[in-house]
Amino acid sequence: MGTQAVQSEHSISRHGDCVFQAVRDSLGAACGMAFAPLEQGALGGVGPELIGASISLHGEVEWSVCLGLPKPTAEGLVAKFAGFPVPFDSEDMADAVGELANILAGGVKANLDQRGVKAEISLPQVVHGPEVVGLVRQGGALALKCFETEAGGLWALVVASSPEE
Repeated sequence: MGTQAVQSEHSISRHGDCVFQAVRDSLGAACGMAFAPLEQGALGGVGPELIGASISLHGEVEWSVCLGLPKPTAEGLVAKFAGFPVPFDSEDMADAVGELANILAGGVKANLDQRGVKAEISLPQVVHGPEVVGLVRQGGALALKCFETEAGGLWALVVASSPEE
């Protein structure tokens, strides 16, 4: 295992909780609801009625932070966030989920900054359905946590970049 792979695993084990804290705090505040831990298998598999967003963090950590929302959760969460219903297959839904990913990444960055870990964030990438799996880079260390909200369940994932072989 290369030095960067070891550093990636170490960054997840030391700072991965910054992502899950940001889900609870930043997304919770933005949507006006509580985010409680949920058993990982409770959300089921990836299907066509799923939307996801990913943002990269670059600097002292090299991560992708991903958010996955099944259709009912996405509709309920975005309605609370936007203040009105948004159709699942609309461009507005993709924009709103991208903005939620921006809020999440901003919270992660703030949490990392408090620990003295510097990182910059990218623009979000939003996809529907099975393409959500493509948001996750293969081969890096990762941490996954599922959450329950009044709108339904969702997952957050942090993947550390692995060195190119």
